[in-house]
Amino acid sequence: MMDDLLQQGITAYKAGKLEEARKYFISAVKQSPQSELAWGWMYQTSNNDKERIYCLKQMLRINPKNEKTNQLLNQHIQPVSTLIPPPLQTNSPSIATQKCPYCQEIIRAQAPRCTYCGRNLKAEKILPAKKDAKNKKKLVSSIIGIITVIIICSLIYGLTLAAKRGVEAIPTPTRTPEESAWYACTLFVENQLKTSAFDAESYNSNDVLLLENGQYRVDVSYAKLAITYTCILLDHTDGKWELINLAATR
Repeated sequence: MMDDLLQQGITAYKAGKLEEARKYFISAVKQSPQSELAWGWMYQTSNNDKERIYCLKQMLRINPKNEKTNQLLNQHIQPVSTLIPPPLQTNSPSIATQKCPYCQEIIRAQAPRCTYCGRNLKAEKILPAKKDAKNKKKLVSSIIGIITVIIICSLIYGLTLAAKRGVEAIPTPTRTPEESAWYACTLFVENQLKTSAFDAESYNSNDVLLLENGQYRVDVSYAKLAITYTCILLDHTDGKWELINLAATR
């Protein structure tokens, strides 16, 4: 099964066996070319940018709305220019210069693009510098106020998400029900919130708790996003899991 190959590949990847993991992921995408998750893991073990771009394009073909994948693809296709202009000759005529408004490096005046950071100076609107000290102070105060409001709202809201009942996931068979519950939670997070499973931290038995009513509470940490997703799951004992509740905390 594709899921079995995928789980074996993930286990090898987390153990540092990249070539072994790559073989499993190649077999997984061949068996299930419509699996965004399989292409995501294939991207993780690609040997060069050409392969990475191909994997990202396959992921966007399956899920065109995945913003993270689209950003990664743009980074590979449009790398930032690192060309540095030659130093000016002391005997050459004086050349007008200016500071790049983005990286603050000295560049030729009227240059269409910064030769240091690669930013397009004509296509993008450049905000004029604030000359008045009072205006700068007001701008800083406004930014601090906005950040404070966002933090307070986040704490009040608690990032609680309404879970869809009756949705089933078939996790890859694992050694214990706890590990299966943890893997099922990552699939629910990916299906409902479009958060790739390969961003999740490694399985830890301390993150899975069997409740008195036979349900499982699973905490899955996503360090890159600074979010922990908590799933309440019910095992139907036939390899299928029901999502009772899904919540997120920062």
